[in-house]
Amino acid sequence: MLQNLHVKNLALIDEVEITFDEHLNILTGETGAGKSVLIGSIESALGKKISKDMIRPGAKEAVIELLFWIEDQKLIKEIEALDLEVEDGQIFIKRVINEKRSINKINDSTVTLNTLREVSRRLFDLHGQQEYQVLLKEKNHLSMMDHFLPENARYSLEQCKNLAGEYHEISTKIKEISIDDQQRLREMDFLKHEISEIENANLVKGEDEELETVYQKIVHSRDIIISCQAARMLTGYEEETSIGNQLSESIRRMQEISHLDPQISEFYEQLLSVEDLLNGFHQELTTYMENMEFDEQTYQEVEERLNVINSLKDKYGPSIEDVTAYGQKAEKRYNMLCDAEHEIEILKNEQERIRERYLKEAKNLSEQRCKVAKTLGSNITKALEDLNFLDVRFEIEVTKKDQISADGMDQIRFMISTNPGLPMRPVQEVASGGELSRIMLALKSVAAQADGVDTLIFDEIDTGISGETANRVAKKMAVISKDHQVIAITHLPQIAAMADSHYFIRKQTDQKNTQTMIRKLNESESLKEISRMISGDQWSETSMEHAKEMKSLADETKLY
Repeated sequence: MLQNLHVKNLALIDEVEITFDEHLNILTGETGAGKSVLIGSIESALGKKISKDMIRPGAKEAVIELLFWIEDQKLIKEIEALDLEVEDGQIFIKRVINEKRSINKINDSTVTLNTLREVSRRLFDLHGQQEYQVLLKEKNHLSMMDHFLPENARYSLEQCKNLAGEYHEISTKIKEISIDDQQRLREMDFLKHEISEIENANLVKGEDEELETVYQKIVHSRDIIISCQAARMLTGYEEETSIGNQLSESIRRMQEISHLDPQISEFYEQLLSVEDLLNGFHQELTTYMENMEFDEQTYQEVEERLNVINSLKDKYGPSIEDVTAYGQKAEKRYNMLCDAEHEIEILKNEQERIRERYLKEAKNLSEQRCKVAKTLGSNITKALEDLNFLDVRFEIEVTKKDQISADGMDQIRFMISTNPGLPMRPVQEVASGGELSRIMLALKSVAAQADGVDTLIFDEIDTGISGETANRVAKKMAVISKDHQVIAITHLPQIAAMADSHYFIRKQTDQKNTQTMIRKLNESESLKEISRMISGDQWSETSMEHAKEMKSLADETKLY
């Protein structure tokens, strides 16, 4: 569950900290007070990008911190498998957003956005204001239903994905080989030329670098010789001012007095060592200069060889290794085209074997989906009845696709009938905004029973509902809260009355700044807030009595 949320310097929020409790946590407040910013800060833990414009004016960075506590050992092992350490069941998520970038941390380890998403999606499920709109796109129905697949079906789904990839890869190869004879001969002739050009070059790994060194040495040999000669003269014995002569004189002087003081004797020995080094330097420099003699033929051979290698690198890759790899690939393609019919036959046989394996896994997956569809349709229908859909029927239609695809052979469509006698029709063609929101809540409530996710977060799930429907939604949220932590923003008093912990969000303004404040309400304060929600800011004894009645009925409804 989410224990603590700390937000600093984000939009209207200067700094707020909330400690959440078990079961149903309700957030209420006036429109524009900053409730959406709080939900957005939690959503950021799912990896949602936050604009730098959201940093509070005058601040250098915004900080969002979430502390979760988990008991599920399987979940802990999954998170630890991502190279993260979990101590005492605590997961601490921190995001820092500044002008240049955002920094993501989990338990003090800096992580990528993908790792952040992987961990967060295991910790909580957030239902945003517009999430119900995913129901409007039929392509989403398959992935939503697959959420309920058992483990063996998930294995088949993964196999379908892998086998479909292999099948389409072979299809691409067959298409590449299946060309007319004239085009095939042209390509073979071109490949033969490329292969021959690379083979005849007899390339050796690393020779381009060695030749380039020699080439640069030849090109700059004059400058090298002049500088080496000057260095030899300055350090030798040919001139009185040369270092060699100066050193010899120093040695003679120190030798004369070396017997007078042991330390001077050490200086004398050091100078002898320097003389040895200088002599060795002279010998090596002289040898180097003697070997610097290049004839014109050597220069031409090196230049021509470099031209050959660089020409191949320009055509086939930036390095000798790339050129060699290109030649091997070209040779493989050439051999394939030489015996195209036989190669196509081999590929088609392999493709057929993959197809048979695919159909086996896809059939198993389809059978599992049909079972899940039947059970899920029944459970969602019951959940919708609880949410004040009268005489509702919800079914999941499973039809077959012709082509091989990564998600199997099934096409999934959510169907609904909201009135007796009406035929089943696609959800997106029938439901209104308020109905779609309740359908999504029904899905979430059913999913909550199967999921390992402890925390569910709802952002204004009450959109487009009122009256008895609001009562039903409140009761459904209480049912979910029995075994899950639920955090919800609402404008409806019926849902607020169901709260186990009630938080009030308000906007505070002075002459200079506007900021969002939040605090947990005690029992009497919660009743006053529910009363305000009932009467629309005009508090009265009547609205207070209604609030007390709502709270009493809500407490009787709860099963915990």
